Amino acid sequence: MLIASLFLLWMIVILLVVAVVALSRQVRAMQEGAGPVAPRAVAAVPGRAAPVVSAPTLAGDMLTIGGPSADGRAQLLLFIAPGCAASRSAVRDALALTNRTQLRLLFLGEGRAEDYADMLRQHRIRDTDIILNAQVGADFRIGTRPSAALIDASGRLLARGTIDGRAQLEALLAHGEADAAAGQDADPKIVALAS
Repeated sequence: MLIASLFLLWMIVILLVVAVVALSRQVRAMQEGAGPVAPRAVAAVPGRAAPVVSAPTLAGDMLTIGGPSADGRAQLLLFIAPGCAASRSAVRDALALTNRTQLRLLFLGEGRAEDYADMLRQHRIRDTDIILNAQVGADFRIGTRPSAALIDASGRLLARGTIDGRAQLEALLAHGEADAAAGQDADPKIVALAS
């Protein structure tokens, strides 16, 4: 009995050593892959100017996000992930809730265009309305997806945050409309609700 327990204990110790070695290799690989992170000069803070970022759309056109709008419309940036049910729901809700004549709806993600093809086809999203660039999400401090950021026509970030349901997207849009009409800074309570 004593020999069996010692054998079992040594097996557990060996498995733990293997697990620690494998985990340390994974951590090292992640640290090397991340590389150095450059500090951002402009923070994405609601009520202030939005970061200005230029990135190519799937159609190949360069699109500038942030800064004064060339067409006079506000921008709703919807950060999505392929294969995510919550992102599909957020896309459907955003398309239903936005007035495309007053608001430019842009979809942002990261990865390969093929991963988004099904979502684009299902919701009839044009190639000029989607950008696949991880840096844009980093500039707007977007973590989880789906998330949204609302920028007024003058380039001011009105609100941003995670969208868990239609009600949060409606609150974000209503807050943006109220701020744009009043010309006020973002209300911290609404921004916290949307964050």
